[in-house]
Amino acid sequence: MVFHGRASKSCAKCRAVKRRCDQRVPHCGQCIRQREQCPGYRDEWDLVFRDQTSHTIRRSQKKWAETAALADPHDLPPPTHSLRPRIDEIGVNHFLRHFVIGGPSPSRGYLNYVPSVYHVDGEHPALMASMAAVGLVALSNSTHQPDLASHARAKYAEAIRNVNSALASPVESIKDSTLMSVISLGVFEHVSGYESWVRHVHGAAALVVARGKRQFSSPVTIRMFSQVRADLVYACLHSTIPFPEDMLELQDEAAKYTDPSSPTWLLGVLSTRVANLLVTIRKKDPDAGIPWSEFLEETITLERGLRDVCEGLAIEEPYATTQDSGADPDKIYNGRIDRYKDAWAIRVWNNLRSLRMVVCEILCYLLNGALAKDLAPDARRFIEVKLQETLQTLSELGDDIIATVPQAMEFVSSVSEPHPSIDLSFNGSVSGGYMLTWCLYMVGKCVVTKNQARKWIIRRLQDIGSNMGISIALQLVDDIVKIDQLTG
Repeated sequence: MVFHGRASKSCAKCRAVKRRCDQRVPHCGQCIRQREQCPGYRDEWDLVFRDQTSHTIRRSQKKWAETAALADPHDLPPPTHSLRPRIDEIGVNHFLRHFVIGGPSPSRGYLNYVPSVYHVDGEHPALMASMAAVGLVALSNSTHQPDLASHARAKYAEAIRNVNSALASPVESIKDSTLMSVISLGVFEHVSGYESWVRHVHGAAALVVARGKRQFSSPVTIRMFSQVRADLVYACLHSTIPFPEDMLELQDEAAKYTDPSSPTWLLGVLSTRVANLLVTIRKKDPDAGIPWSEFLEETITLERGLRDVCEGLAIEEPYATTQDSGADPDKIYNGRIDRYKDAWAIRVWNNLRSLRMVVCEILCYLLNGALAKDLAPDARRFIEVKLQETLQTLSELGDDIIATVPQAMEFVSSVSEPHPSIDLSFNGSVSGGYMLTWCLYMVGKCVVTKNQARKWIIRRLQDIGSNMGISIALQLVDDIVKIDQLTG
């Protein structure tokens, strides 16, 4: 697969009539003004890459034949049989296969906006080095080859140098490729540990803020902003730091360039409110009195908003649930397998479920606090019913997240494939482990999670940490192990 130059990203109608396309989503503004049906945009992979294998072979054979016809046969060197790629090319290819394409068949990985950045900026040194570093560390962890790990660290150091050099330049610092490099290196930081990852996330957010309000020039910039926002929300949820105001201002600006009613965008907006609500409650002194009614109203509003997002996402990104009673219980919990279109859909759904779990836990905390007070009988019954409903929702969300593990770890294929299959001999996908770590942690520490499910999650996170080299998983699983020991 090779880069084949800049190509038009206009919609099919604007390309056909040769007019300027504003590339708005979901429909081109030109088509709307002309009252035409917008046929949509081409797949970004088609704009960036094409399979050149056969063409390259034919071209090489032709060149060799022409050279052989003109030269003295005794002067020709013996033909080489080595087509071995360089180590950094191996890393980049592995990164694209697991983090961008996202599956055995072409689909949307959760870093699916890389093609657009590559298309605009070509082989940017920081981007290429960061992709190589992540790809090599993932390959090293999955195949247990320490030599690859040393190459990965070398590429990581090279990427850091290139990023620092880009940040020192007023021109390079605002390029999408520089931000994409930083986002890619955030995946590498999962290997280093939680503290290192948090510092990296705040650094990525600082870069987004430095890019300013003029950065939202294309759909890919919205996606990169959303990625940094999602990582920052997770960092805020596990600390006492509120979501930054300057990022909220950029969120308002970005909303002007996307469909603000889409489920994925609404999910991102609600996630920042959830993070700030949790931080506010954590900082409250219980002895000083907590405004229960005020917090309850905000929490119930967020719960309702996330339920609406769930209904919208079920239409845009449906999935199928199947049951396999004979499945390996160590890899498929209770035989339940949920199949999604691709890795991107799994990521969005699990982000939604994790946020709903946070809101439900806040709601349980507030409801239990209210029950500790003197209440009228009707009010008490209402709160008790609401508490039981919330606990049931928590249990269902945990089951839904666990059911994504088989496909995320690539034990099973996606629902979009013609003949979905199961391969339990496979040890698991590093990119899947990266994608599952935080949401499995949410389920593992949840109060309603059954002991059997918690022990299963502990084994999964330990496997992700030990066999895939994702250190954050080992740090997070320690908390779940302590909870498991306390609950017996």
